[in-house]
Amino acid sequence: MKIILTIFLVFISLSVNATPNFSKAKKLMYSKVFDNSGTTLYCGCTWSKKKVDLSSCGLDGYFPKKHRKRANRTEVEHIIPSSWLLKVNNKVRQCVIDSKQHKSSARKYCQKHDKGFKKAHNDLVNLFPTVGQINAERSNKPFVDTLKSLKNSYGKCSAESGSKSFVPPSNKKGDIARVAFYMSKTYGVVYSKRQQLLFEKWAKFDPISEEERDHNNKIIEVQKFGLKQ
Repeated sequence: MKIILTIFLVFISLSVNATPNFSKAKKLMYSKVFDNSGTTLYCGCTWSKKKVDLSSCGLDGYFPKKHRKRANRTEVEHIIPSSWLLKVNNKVRQCVIDSKQHKSSARKYCQKHDKGFKKAHNDLVNLFPTVGQINAERSNKPFVDTLKSLKNSYGKCSAESGSKSFVPPSNKKGDIARVAFYMSKTYGVVYSKRQQLLFEKWAKFDPISEEERDHNNKIIEVQKFGLKQ
């Protein structure tokens, strides 16, 4: 009986601490962290059940027809892009090398074969709902304060996207910096000197708010680990 009980408790422990796949992580983000409604990361658009109200943030009619469908839905944004997680302490993960031999996407292959990458990729601290088309245009571009050449602006929203970089709104710069520090400390993400200095500047310029603190505590409640402040 004691052996059975021990096995059962170990099973529960493994189940609780097991890293969810990306599909599960997204469901947890939407349903448990945000309760299926809120405002998007970069432009503060109201959303509910993955549908964005673009009129709530001055973006109604902004996007061309070919982008409208994606703009009207939320997508899960990795603040620190998944491609940046393919290295640990500036060293390429073995799964990236192996993915080439299997002619597979490094991101997909590493989620299946590298527990460290999977945990980093699906960590709720780094995941936020954003306007789908803005998620596409930000892609894996580094953050900057100002753009050398403007590619896309977003009406009343102060976020801007260039061909090689992205400017977030001022009221989210500190939030982004603190997520960046967490991802670096937890998963060995290394930033360029320019990016690191920018994050340090943003963290001072935009100190943590109670809303941000509550959000971080909610994530810890949901996934049992996260950004403690």
